[in-house]
Amino acid sequence: MTHHRSRLCHFVIDCDDLDQAVEFWSKALDATEEPIPEPSRQVYRRLRLPDTDVRVLLQWTDDKKMSKERMHLDLETDDVEAEVRRLETLGATRWDHQTLRGFDFWVLRDPWGNEFCVIETTFPELLADRSPWPDVT
Repeated sequence: MTHHRSRLCHFVIDCDDLDQAVEFWSKALDATEEPIPEPSRQVYRRLRLPDTDVRVLLQWTDDKKMSKERMHLDLETDDVEAEVRRLETLGATRWDHQTLRGFDFWVLRDPWGNEFCVIETTFPELLADRSPWPDVT
């Protein structure tokens, strides 16, 4: 029997404009773009997050979004409304304000219609390690 290893390495987000997606998600997640081989840049861009080894892989597609996401990102924050406003300035839109199930959070859509959530603090000790965002006016 051969032993092998595996790990989560990417969370993939579809888009139809890679440059705009790099700009949006880099600012939304405080991420930096990593180099990838030039032939792959026509279809992919990779972002390194400041506090995890999991990368966000942006994938070009012209497929139209057809339904609700079956996987998505949750962004935790100590001020949901302020974070939603910050993400709106980057191009996100409010989709659904959820107050059921014992939580109060927003489902947003990125500029390509992909859903992600802005939730109240879940891991306060990890959130405390992050630098605060500048205020959005």
